Amino acid sequence: MVERSVRGTVINAYFKFVEKKWGKAGLTACIENLGLTEVIKDGLYYPDAYRENILRWIERTYGRENIVDAGKFVVKNLGLLGWLVKYASVKVLAESFPKNYSEIYTFGQARVDTSLRNRISMKLYDVNRTDVSCDSWIGVCKGVLEMTHTKGTVKKTRCQLNGDVYCEYIIDYGK
Repeated sequence: MVERSVRGTVINAYFKFVEKKWGKAGLTACIENLGLTEVIKDGLYYPDAYRENILRWIERTYGRENIVDAGKFVVKNLGLLGWLVKYASVKVLAESFPKNYSEIYTFGQARVDTSLRNRISMKLYDVNRTDVSCDSWIGVCKGVLEMTHTKGTVKKTRCQLNGDVYCEYIIDYGK
C-alpha cells in the first residue's frame, strides 16, 4: 500500500498561511502542537497526515471559517503555478489539474469534466479523509477563480465521507 504523501511545498504553503494570518507565534504554536521537529523541504514528500493535522489545528484554534481561506492561500502560493495561472483560463487550468494533482499527492485520483459550457466538475477519489480537507478544496477552487480573475461559484455536491464514491466540486463561472 502506498503511503499517503504530499509534497512539502503544500505543507509549507499552509505554514505560510498560518504565519501570515496569526504571526510567528501562531506558526510556532501550530508546529509545536503537531510535534514536528523536522524542517519541511519543498521538493520532498511527507505524510499527508501533516496537512490534515494543520487543517485540524486551524479549525480547533481559530475556527472552521478559516479552512476555505487556507485552501485559497495555498493554491495562490505554490510558486511558479501561482505565476502561470494569471495567464491561463480557469478551463485550461482545470484540464491540467489531474496531472498536477498526481505530481503533488501520492494518493487518490482527480478527474475533471469541462464539457459543459461555463461549468467544471472536479471529482476527487480517495482524497479526503476529514471534513476540513473537503473544505480546503473548496478554497482551492475559489482561489483558482480569483487568480484567473474569473467570476464564479464553487459548490460541493458529493462527499466520499458521506458515502458517495467521490467528492465532487462544481465550479460555475463566466455567466
